[in-house]
Amino acid sequence: MKKLSLIYALVITIFANPGLLLAVPPQIMNVKLENPLAFTDLTDLFEAILEVVIVLATPVIIFFVIYAGFLYVTARGNAEQVQQATRALLYAVIGGVIVLGAFAMMTIIGNLVGAFIN
Repeated sequence: MKKLSLIYALVITIFANPGLLLAVPPQIMNVKLENPLAFTDLTDLFEAILEVVIVLATPVIIFFVIYAGFLYVTARGNAEQVQQATRALLYAVIGGVIVLGAFAMMTIIGNLVGAFIN
């Protein structure tokens, strides 16, 4: 209990005295932070992130379409396996639509906002 009250007193003393929090040497006060990213606009950053997602997601989507085709071929009329193949193809197509739709929506919103700014 004594340690806890000592910690509380220390925290209150530090936060109640802004001189302790803001006691920064003058050499550090003149430091400027530079943007490490090549993007100056938030929409450019989102476009770059979505481009990376598309590059990574495209092979995965293609793999699942091929996998669904393989399931169709190996089903040999078995209703359960045909249903599993249909579900795999449906999920692959939905994933592709989501990824490409996100890029399309971002482009549309960026153009719309750009039209209002200019």
